[in-house]
Amino acid sequence: KAVNRTHQIIILIKMNLALSAVFIVACALSGCTKAEQPYTVKNEGFEHFDGMKETAFQLGEMKIIGRQRYINGTVKFVEDMASDHFKFQIELFSSPQGDDQFKRLPMGVPRTTICEGLKDLYTKVLQPSFVEGENTNFPFVPEEGLCPIPKGEYYIKDLEFDTDSWPNQIPRGLLKAQLTFFKDELNVGGGALLMRVEDRE
Repeated sequence: KAVNRTHQIIILIKMNLALSAVFIVACALSGCTKAEQPYTVKNEGFEHFDGMKETAFQLGEMKIIGRQRYINGTVKFVEDMASDHFKFQIELFSSPQGDDQFKRLPMGVPRTTICEGLKDLYTKVLQPSFVEGENTNFPFVPEEGLCPIPKGEYYIKDLEFDTDSWPNQIPRGLLKAQLTFFKDELNVGGGALLMRVEDRE
């Protein structure tokens, strides 16, 4: 029995080591560990579009300012956004030559309920860049999420993205990230951020 028990313990140790190795490899491939990226990102501009029948999300006041290409302006949520009515999606487009000939990339965020997306995407990818009370008045989103997104107008001041938690591999050239909101499956407005991605020198 003692031999069998020892054998079981050895098997468990090996399984834990194997699982740890898998986790480390997965993190390395997905970019979930923080490190300086092999690329730089420079904000180039914004595009804004209204909804089909109504506009519940407004991004018309956003600007790129100064040599550092900081993001400044306001975003407005016309009403509280909860998952029973609201969803969003993010589509990514690439122009490798920087000539505005964009092609849609297979990556992105499919149509997702607003509160789930805020909890899973915003907190991990965007919130490191948005510091409540410093460069925005958008409320901090805790681990358990924030639902609904409160109606209101939120400022963004001298924002530079923290890319440490972004994927390691991003196409070079112009990258367009297009955000669209939906209310009961109907487009209610959105916008797109244009970024120039280059190899880090």
